[in-house]
Amino acid sequence: MKKFVLFLVDVALLYTSLALTLLLRYGRLDSQLWQEHLGPFSLVFSIWVIVFFINGLYEIRKAENDFKFFGHLIQNLAINALLAVLFFYLILGRFSYLKPQTILLILLVVFTVLFLLWRKLFYKIISSSTMGANLAIIGVTPESLLLAEETITKPQLGYKLKLIINPDHAVIPEKFQVVTMSKDIADLKNQLIKHKINTVVAVNDTRYGPEVAKYLFESIDLKIQYFNLTDFYEKLTGKVPVTSLERNWFLENFTQKNEQWFAIVKRVIDIFFASLFGLISLLFIPIIAILIKTGSKGPLIYKQKRVGLNGKIFTVYKFRSMVQDAEKSGAQWASKNDARVTGIGKFIRKARIDEIPQFWNIVKGNMSFVGPRPERPEFVDQLKEKISFYNERHLVKPGLSGWAQINFPYGSSVEDALEKLQYDLFYIKNRSIALDISIILKTINTVFNITLGR
Repeated sequence: MKKFVLFLVDVALLYTSLALTLLLRYGRLDSQLWQEHLGPFSLVFSIWVIVFFINGLYEIRKAENDFKFFGHLIQNLAINALLAVLFFYLILGRFSYLKPQTILLILLVVFTVLFLLWRKLFYKIISSSTMGANLAIIGVTPESLLLAEETITKPQLGYKLKLIINPDHAVIPEKFQVVTMSKDIADLKNQLIKHKINTVVAVNDTRYGPEVAKYLFESIDLKIQYFNLTDFYEKLTGKVPVTSLERNWFLENFTQKNEQWFAIVKRVIDIFFASLFGLISLLFIPIIAILIKTGSKGPLIYKQKRVGLNGKIFTVYKFRSMVQDAEKSGAQWASKNDARVTGIGKFIRKARIDEIPQFWNIVKGNMSFVGPRPERPEFVDQLKEKISFYNERHLVKPGLSGWAQINFPYGSSVEDALEKLQYDLFYIKNRSIALDISIILKTINTVFNITLGR
């Protein structure tokens, strides 16, 4: 709902800015003047909103009232200004007499002021104590404490943590002492009333599950929203807490979906994007090949075994970014400043250019454009032993990009693999065409920013 409000007000501000701009420029605003500018600027505004979306300006979790966030807003406005100039003078200029140099300049100033004021007001409203829902957490576990920290440090999420009920008398870190603590679950209803709680989150713990349910049922007349920890954590963070899952979670979420239509549409999208970007990449492959071959000895294309759908092994193709025989001693994690990576390899890995040959994997059907990144068999064997439900990420076809890739930086440890798995499970549960397109757009934006050094 908050994202939709952001979107609606942004659109309203765009057209309000256009009206004010015309009024300032011509001293009038009649229907003829409005109609002349409405069509072209509507196309520009559509592009601007898409840029805002792929840059994460509609992600409530990432909204912050600080210099970095507002600097990010200004950066997006600058990108949109450039796109508007290109649209009017390179595209529309061939078909229309409209050359709105002054209007575009005034519009950018007016909209920037209104936009920044609106976003600052929006953050203030959603972070205020009067707007947030009062939250109570029942049970103390590592996952519930992570949730508590998330709500305390990110008031823009819209929840005010007022109460933690600790029936096990567990030790709670000092940083959470700003929240009221209680060990008496029998007095739950009175405490919910006292702290004006309207949202309750309970950990998934069979030890006192029936007892919690009993006292929550006694509070049903308070009309409080109830969530289990897994669902609420997923809603707030965009990832699934692996350590709190049980097998029945997978049965409930993965066995009742009719995915035949989704698989067909997803395959069409895969072939379309892989073919499109594959054809575009042909223009740059000669340059990439020369740089790789002159930078170090070895083959241009590197082949590697990966684990795919249902655990099936397949061969993935990449442009070589490491020295020849980089793994003569056996498979090993790639580290952040890996000495095996060549000079040009550092750039093509960072910009993800090394993955261009994987468009062929997508066309062949080994991979999808969006899905969990395929891992090597040697590492999968290790991670299955150390991380619960790690093998379940192979329930869907692996992807060139994915929800984990756009939300979590490159990882090279078991801890990183666990964090990425939580994002992968969120994607597997919530996968849809809309989510896939969103991930594709954000991946393009990420590659673009990395290539330009931003």
